[in-house]
Amino acid sequence: MKRKIPKKDKIIEEIKKAVSARLKVESQEELCKLVLRRLKKENKYSLSPQRVKKLALTIPGIEVKAKTKRMPKIKKIDKCPICRSIIIPLKGKNLLNKEIVIGYKCVNCAYQCDLEAFMPMKYIFIMK
Repeated sequence: MKRKIPKKDKIIEEIKKAVSARLKVESQEELCKLVLRRLKKENKYSLSPQRVKKLALTIPGIEVKAKTKRMPKIKKIDKCPICRSIIIPLKGKNLLNKEIVIGYKCVNCAYQCDLEAFMPMKYIFIMK
């Protein structure tokens, strides 16, 4: 039997149900499995954890947090690693009173990092 790709609205509905049933889901893979389990009651669907995360970010009642891992110094990033929105540099002044970048902050979601804590390692989905 051929697998089908579920519609965006259907996935969003199932994400809401899955997160509200648990209040907190500890990873995007786990959330994807929960959503797929609900969807497979109707049909053979195929779904990626990345698509689930991307759609969860659009739901006002769900907060997406990212645990990050330390990386070597980062010079510049262009987009938010969580939601792919614009990211703005956080600036401070050094001892010579010169403005320097000390981190980054997303304009859309709650992602913020210094120049070392950058790469998302794990996503957590919480019902507000």
